[in-house]
Amino acid sequence: METAGMEEIDQLLEALQSANNTFRSQAEAQLELRFQNPVFLTALMMRAHQAPALSSRQLAATLLSWRFPRIWPCLGQEDAANAQAALLECYVTCSELPVLRALGEACNALCQSMAVHRDALWEDLLRCVASMLSSQSSVRQQAALELLAALIDSMGARLRQHYPEIGRTLLVCIRSQDAGVRVAALSAVSTTASSWCMDAELM
Repeated sequence: METAGMEEIDQLLEALQSANNTFRSQAEAQLELRFQNPVFLTALMMRAHQAPALSSRQLAATLLSWRFPRIWPCLGQEDAANAQAALLECYVTCSELPVLRALGEACNALCQSMAVHRDALWEDLLRCVASMLSSQSSVRQQAALELLAALIDSMGARLRQHYPEIGRTLLVCIRSQDAGVRVAALSAVSTTASSWCMDAELM
C-alpha cells in the first residue's frame, strides 16, 4: 500500500481515539467500509508496527483481534493461510508489550475460530509461542506466557498432547530473573492447573 494510503489509515486510527463524538462516529463509519476489503487486515498489521503513536499501534492490533476471526472464515483456503502466516509474523516481530498483548488476543481469537470452523488446532501458533519463550527478550517471554495462558483457557483439552511440554516450560519460566516473566508464568500455572482439573473431571 502506498505511503498516502498508510497516512490515511493513521489519520483514521487517530480519529477513532478522538474525544469529539462527531469525528469518532465518522471514523467508525469509515472503518466499517474499509473492513469490507480483507486487504485492510494486512494494512492494520503494518500499522501495528509502524503507526507514529503507541496508542494507534495498540488500537490497530486491537481492531485485528475484533475483526480477524470474523473475516477469516470467509476467506479462500490460500488467502486464509496467508492471513494466518501474516498475523504470526506480525506478532513474533513485535517488541512492544501493549501491542504484543493486543496481537496475542488476535491470535487467540483466530485460534478459537479455527477450532470452530475447521476443527483444527493452530500448531504454527504453538510453535511460535514456544520460540518466543526461548527468546532473550523478557518482553517477548512475558507476552508469550500471557498468550499461552489465554490459549490454555480457550482451547482446554485440545492442548492435552502438549501438557507435558507446557508443564516443563512453565517450571523454567517461574525461575526467571525478570519479575514480569515470573508473574506471567505463575498466572499461566494457575490457568493450566484449572484446565487440567476440569479436563480430569471430564475424563
